[in-house]
Amino acid sequence: MNSIQDTTVWNNQNIYTGFNDPALINDVENLGVRITTFSGKTNVFADAIEALEEKRDLPSGLINEVQYCLKESLEISVEIMTIMTFASCQLSTDAAHIEAKDLSGRLGILNSKFSKGEKPLQLFLQRATDEFISELLESEEMVQFTFKLEHSRKLRDFLLSTSEEVLVSGLGQDGLHAWGKLYNALSGSMKVQLGEETIGLARAASIVREGDRSKREAAYNGINNAWKVHEESAAAILNAINGWRLEMNESRGQKREMHYLDVSCHQSRIERATLDALMNETYEQRSIGQEALGSMAKLMGIEKLAPYDLIAPAPSFGEKGETLISFKEAINIIAEAFSELTPEMGEFALMMADKGWIDARPTESRSPGAYCTKFARTREPRVFMTYTGSMGNVITLAHELGHAYHNWVMRDMPITETHYSMTLAETASIFAETLVKKALLEKSVNREDRLKIMWQNAESAAALLINIPARYEFEKELVEARKVRPQSPDEMKTLMNSAWKRWYEDTLTEYDDMFWANKLHFSISSLGFYNYPYLFGYLFSLGIYGQKDKYGSDFKDLYHNILRDTGRMTAENLIKKHLSKDITKPAFWADSLNIVAEQVREFTQEVNK
Repeated sequence: MNSIQDTTVWNNQNIYTGFNDPALINDVENLGVRITTFSGKTNVFADAIEALEEKRDLPSGLINEVQYCLKESLEISVEIMTIMTFASCQLSTDAAHIEAKDLSGRLGILNSKFSKGEKPLQLFLQRATDEFISELLESEEMVQFTFKLEHSRKLRDFLLSTSEEVLVSGLGQDGLHAWGKLYNALSGSMKVQLGEETIGLARAASIVREGDRSKREAAYNGINNAWKVHEESAAAILNAINGWRLEMNESRGQKREMHYLDVSCHQSRIERATLDALMNETYEQRSIGQEALGSMAKLMGIEKLAPYDLIAPAPSFGEKGETLISFKEAINIIAEAFSELTPEMGEFALMMADKGWIDARPTESRSPGAYCTKFARTREPRVFMTYTGSMGNVITLAHELGHAYHNWVMRDMPITETHYSMTLAETASIFAETLVKKALLEKSVNREDRLKIMWQNAESAAALLINIPARYEFEKELVEARKVRPQSPDEMKTLMNSAWKRWYEDTLTEYDDMFWANKLHFSISSLGFYNYPYLFGYLFSLGIYGQKDKYGSDFKDLYHNILRDTGRMTAENLIKKHLSKDITKPAFWADSLNIVAEQVREFTQEVNK
């Protein structure tokens, strides 16, 4: 292996050499032709739907037509995702990149055309008889589509007419999803005033994670002041996205109510009973997260935390000038921790850095946050973050590499069986965090080192048991209020304050009433209620991790098998199959919360020394 550089940027040369690569230009042109041809072939399914409605015989040879179109649809999807990922990677590092924006726009139009062409096929498969679907899935080539088809057919009662579905799909590109793109454009180009210096939003967000409290406060205020300039636009985005969803739910709910939480649960592949058990049990035990906040404040030497302290590093290091960890050191720390589960997982982390599959260099016009993506054609993962050397950065890197490893262990599977939901996506990432934190804690040689890692556990408990549920609370109240009318920026501030009060209670000096604007997750157009999956994944992952000692040497295989089943099972069936547990009941979540409670107790005891 080549040496791992301290600063890494993506190397996507094996996908395309650049935006003028003849292969890229040719692939985009071929996509247009292929989509047009495909769309012409799916017209037969509109006729088949009519036959179903009129109880006539289906056209002969329809099974063969479905098989051909499903395979062609899959291949086109892989090409669209691959090219879109190439453009998105560039836009994450430079939101103003003209060629990437142009390619993204072209792909958006092609994808909209493809979605419209694919819609008659999807609608027919949702409406088809059980007998037809059974016959279709008898083919060995079609088995990979089993879970996807069965899950989509659960929404049969909410389908519009074929022409209406095609129209909605087409309008979404310049309707619903245009609002999400507007948010990304705003955040990518926004500037924050920090004293005499003007910096990008991503850089300001990273300062809120740094050790100097006065700088954190200044960055926090700078971010909120920048968003206040655009608060009308931010409110318009949330009103439009949620208004669109509510209108769609009402239009679809002719046979029975289409509740917004049912939509979210279907997307998350969980039952409402599971979501209710998760949220109710967490609320009952919110004191765990609140205790973590109190102990963090005590270690900081202050009475209560402020919002800008919530993601700060351990204060005993921060106030002295935090000891920064180079990127190379971070990768080695993570690889060693991963290897405790299996050497292959450690080698994978090293490979990600060595191959240039991680982009972590701080740059201007860079998107805030961190994520993992993949190139569908080559089944290669990529990780994006802004690495500045904090312990929090190390944990974030471990989190995203957990996502990447999840994709990696599924790379030999049919791609249709690798599309897992948000709830299950967080399983591997938080599991990876847990491995790294545990390894660091065991290797700590003094009290300061232990506190540094325990701080991370406490910070996670506070964020995931308090902040994430507060986001969920806000979003629920926003949707209910939006049923009546669009909400003004001031009303959104009131809703946010109310949500923070319910969960944080009196543990903070103040509430962040601009959180609705500065948190990207509320403005993601493709998924509603994007936030609770993090709490789900946190406790779900700990519930799995809690079985480690019980299964001993067999746990590695158990864990891999769970990951490999995430794209072809609901969360309930996944855990029932592998652990014989019922996640619709509070007991599963209570067991996981007990693990968090023990981590927080250890931290509190160490602080009190």
